[in-house]
Amino acid sequence: MLKMLKNKIWNKLNKFKFKFKFAIPRHYLIILVFWFIFIFFFNEKLACQEKNLIKEKKSNIDLELKKKMDINPIQLEKMDQIQFEGISKEEINEIIYFWELTNHPTTDSSDFLESFKIFIKNYFNIKGYREILLDFKIKNEEAQSQSKIKLIISINKGKLITIKNISFEGNNFFSEKQLNKMKPHSKMSYPSYEEYKKKIIMEYKKNGFKKFKISSEEFNKINSKYYSINLKFIEGNKYKFSKLSFNGNKNFNDEILKKKLALNLNEGDFYNLIEIQNSIQRIVDFYLNKGYAFYKISLFESEKEDNLIDVIILIEENEKITINKVNIIGNNQVKDEIIFRELTTIPGNLFSKKEIEKSITNLKNLNLFSNVQMQMQRVPNSNTLDINFVVSENRNSELKLKGNFQGKDLLGEISLNINNFSLLNCFHPKNFIPYGDNQKVLLDFTIGKKLKKYNVSFIHPNLTDSSSMKFNFFYKNELTKESHDLNFRNLENNDNYKINKLKSTIELNKKINENNNLLFNINYINKNKIYKDKTLSEKSNLYKDWNSQLIFNHNSISPDIIFPKKGGYVNINSFFELPKSLKKFNKFEYFKFQMKSFWYKKIFKKLISKIGYELGVLHNSNKNDDLKQFYMGGTSFQKENLNQKNFIPLRGYYEPNKLYGVISPKNGGSFYEKILTELRYLIFDKNSFKLWILNFFEAGNIFDSYKNFNPFKFKRSIGTGIRCFINNIGLLEFDLTYRLDKTLDNVKPNWKVNFAIGHELEF
Repeated sequence: MLKMLKNKIWNKLNKFKFKFKFAIPRHYLIILVFWFIFIFFFNEKLACQEKNLIKEKKSNIDLELKKKMDINPIQLEKMDQIQFEGISKEEINEIIYFWELTNHPTTDSSDFLESFKIFIKNYFNIKGYREILLDFKIKNEEAQSQSKIKLIISINKGKLITIKNISFEGNNFFSEKQLNKMKPHSKMSYPSYEEYKKKIIMEYKKNGFKKFKISSEEFNKINSKYYSINLKFIEGNKYKFSKLSFNGNKNFNDEILKKKLALNLNEGDFYNLIEIQNSIQRIVDFYLNKGYAFYKISLFESEKEDNLIDVIILIEENEKITINKVNIIGNNQVKDEIIFRELTTIPGNLFSKKEIEKSITNLKNLNLFSNVQMQMQRVPNSNTLDINFVVSENRNSELKLKGNFQGKDLLGEISLNINNFSLLNCFHPKNFIPYGDNQKVLLDFTIGKKLKKYNVSFIHPNLTDSSSMKFNFFYKNELTKESHDLNFRNLENNDNYKINKLKSTIELNKKINENNNLLFNINYINKNKIYKDKTLSEKSNLYKDWNSQLIFNHNSISPDIIFPKKGGYVNINSFFELPKSLKKFNKFEYFKFQMKSFWYKKIFKKLISKIGYELGVLHNSNKNDDLKQFYMGGTSFQKENLNQKNFIPLRGYYEPNKLYGVISPKNGGSFYEKILTELRYLIFDKNSFKLWILNFFEAGNIFDSYKNFNPFKFKRSIGTGIRCFINNIGLLEFDLTYRLDKTLDNVKPNWKVNFAIGHELEF
């Protein structure tokens, strides 16, 4: 357009020159020509800049993408003629943006106001607002001795509509009853209605109607609260799948790609476009993980007779791409080495989508960044690219102050949580608190007249590449009248007494691989109770304990711990206490070995099998301390100060503290064994709600001495049950169990019902 205008101007000037060439001197004519060129060219350039920009946007943006793409904000201050009221700035920007992308009358046209009203109403109708009130006012303003016309548009978009009834026309394949079953609710908000339409389209396309569309929607107001909608369908022909082939694949043959595609369609099946698109995504991921960062994959559908469709996947592999550099952008306080330690994308390796996603996940798990993004930049004239990880850092410190009453005692609480702490930078402090090494410090103090508590924790998550360290120090000084302390429960309960408790822990955690973990800790406990006896003389009772624990964990369960479908869990725990006297250092005061293992396997789509085995052995030199023994039977045994890991549930029998139907010795046991088999069937599965039924067989027993241990002498039970998991509530359990063996007190086999709420999830 610009070139045509320039040629037109030159033609006019040439005629002008020919007509007056003998009357005007040549140098004046040349100056005049250049003056006209400058004026016309400069004005045309300014006038066309905005038009060209809009034209370019119109050609590059698809109508379906307009609703989803990010809108570039427009500075409304520059638009002196129009002012919006009653809507957000984002909505204003979208309205102006979409108006400019379409051929509408200009502001000086007589049709502008009416067209703009219709446009605004359509804009909000699409978003679910049907009761829109518009008020247009024209106002004259004086600015710098110039009169300007200002259009003020007041918009009251009302409330989002709620849909109560939906009727259908043109639906032959799905009945009205089937379509209504697809609704998320009987009454839907407009966003839910939009999702409902997408679901209808998806269901039709899954069943071969690849050209299905909703041709129209008629909205009718029922009352002030609800609307009804009439949907008209054009189903089109029902297509069937014929065959699939690949074109352009040079490095991977068809057999390899078909295995990766894993298409669940056979010749003659309904043509399922959704299934094909999902399968193609697996091919896309395969190429991305093999280094083909700049591949091109497209789908070509060839329609044949009898509504059959051949699918051809067109592939342009291009060259493999190698990572040239990995850069970190945005880290001001976190050291580069802390971030690089978490990255699995390494310079020199082939490009891999899987490794990039893993790197991003690892960075997010550090809890140091509010946002992590990845950018790619290809290196010119090479088959390499640079990867930039752009991070936004979180706050590193949090201070909390709180006060409350405990009885009549006023308590003050101070808590300081420091993330990204650096112990090394303490010697070269740049800030008041040294940062940089991803170490964590927690200081928690509670101070009152009768109670003082001090808790200090230090965590080094990257002691080595795959190990971490934790140190904890706890001190408590309390003046109280009652004590349920494990080590002082036989002391006299008279007047006030004071308890001093000190506990320190050092813990080392070694990550062997993705599924296996090893943990070792050493604990020191010092408790001193000071009280007055009947003669009012002050006495003290001191308790010291050194203990250590070694734990091995294997966890390959997936997809989650609520309802595992495959994988296994193994926990091997050894716990021992050192003697209180150095003279007996060659003997353990207390030793416990415990092993639990559970394995899951999918039999059918929703039918899962579970097999479990448990074994426990302990040695307790203090025969009077029954709180460290094993107990078995029932499902919810509670005993003061008992370690819950020492309680082993066995459905169908009664808890050890009951008066009948028990299988545990009165003072607990030293050996136990248990086996478990379960069949689980998943009925309902949503993110916040899961429901399943199960049938089970359990067998186990507990023995008070190793001399009586018999690995084949079991107390057995069978039963059925139902489980329901709800977010923010937990696990709901109901079991109907039949015990197959007599108990220690000769209670005969019988049925037992168990119901529980909020139990912890256990593999």
